[in-house]
Amino acid sequence: MDHEMGPMGVIPGSHKGEIHDQYDEQDQWVGHIGEDALRRVDLDKVEWLTGPAGSVTVHNCRTVHGSLPNMSDRGRPLLLHTCSAADALPLTPRPSQTSHEGRMIRAQPARWVEFDADACQLPPDRSNQPGVTIFSTQNREHSV
Repeated sequence: MDHEMGPMGVIPGSHKGEIHDQYDEQDQWVGHIGEDALRRVDLDKVEWLTGPAGSVTVHNCRTVHGSLPNMSDRGRPLLLHTCSAADALPLTPRPSQTSHEGRMIRAQPARWVEFDADACQLPPDRSNQPGVTIFSTQNREHSV
């Protein structure tokens, strides 16, 4: 992954800061930080995650992150893998389920749930909208 391919950029430490609104002025979920909120992010601190083929990056979902367009003639595949604590339960239906849903890697199923003290904005329920993903919403193929 080189700069021509539009690598993922992250703002280190941003996962500990403000949780940004991902709804627009018309109250439509857009799946990205709005322009007003983006002005409050110190983009001078961005770190571009580049590396040789086969490299893997890991970041907290609350980390301000994004990528530039791929300007190369090479593909930029993406694998999304989510791990969470045993007591982290979904608050909205998951848009796509797999055979590994709920699989425990380590530990035991939780008997108690621990909630984060920080408020967390919910995305819309897309369970009745097959094919609508965060990526199709960001590309304005769908609105929800």
